[in-house]
Amino acid sequence: MPQPPAFPRASTEAPTRPRTSFPPPIFAPLRRFLTGRRANPFDRMTVHEFQYGDARVRIYELWTMRPEEAERPDLTTFALIHGLGVSSRFFVPLAHALAPYGRVLLFDLPGFHDLPRPRHKMSIVDFADVVKRAMDELAVVDPLLVGHSMGAQVVTEILAEYPGYSSAAMLVGPVVVPGERTLKDVALRFAAAAVYEPTSNVLAAVGSYLRAGVRWISDTAPKVVAYPIEQRLTRSRARLLIVSGEHDSVSPLAWREQLAASVSGASVLTIAGAAHGVVYDRYAELTDELLGLAGIGTA
Repeated sequence: MPQPPAFPRASTEAPTRPRTSFPPPIFAPLRRFLTGRRANPFDRMTVHEFQYGDARVRIYELWTMRPEEAERPDLTTFALIHGLGVSSRFFVPLAHALAPYGRVLLFDLPGFHDLPRPRHKMSIVDFADVVKRAMDELAVVDPLLVGHSMGAQVVTEILAEYPGYSSAAMLVGPVVVPGERTLKDVALRFAAAAVYEPTSNVLAAVGSYLRAGVRWISDTAPKVVAYPIEQRLTRSRARLLIVSGEHDSVSPLAWREQLAASVSGASVLTIAGAAHGVVYDRYAELTDELLGLAGIGTA
């Protein structure tokens, strides 16, 4: 016969207090963030690496378009080139925003992020040559070039050396202001702009600086300071949009207007409330401007 269900007997012992957990539950999300596996922002990207002499360059390629759209002959390739000390990680939010509309390439320049330092000090001309050769190997045609800070110099050099290569480009926070081409002057301008940077920008930049290392940054910085961007940019034939933040002391409005005046059809845009790291925290505004520059509708 089936047995009746057993019920627990009433206890005559005093109840024990529940054991308190540490840390308290309110800190559980923080504990999971610190101890859990963090998603790699490059997991869905294809990685390409090329070696040119002692210089290695890495390109992350991102596609999220439907296959039938990705095969269009007029598909735009967005090439994103980072600034001094940082890396492709600074462009990840912008890359994901652009990916539904075209092919996106994020560059890690030689010596930056975790790439080995070349034995020789590289100039802006050297960096531009490496980027151009890598894009040729990837069969890139008429890319929309996007360069931030030192990356704007790299883009400028490509446009100057190959005037018909790209029909449109965006320079974000181009450097360095003429008449202030010393490391001290540039450092003071960076410090003035840093006051307005959000914490997310500062943390992303510091992490990248630590990976690149003081030695390679100090080897490259004099080349950045000395590069005559205002002279080289006059050779460009691309449609240019020169962008930076309202509080970007490194690339102030008057300087960007001077650059734009030297190139036919160039225009200037200032992002309200932003500073030099505008590509990271204000990527949504830059996405809209890049799609307009590429002639891509979002409807």
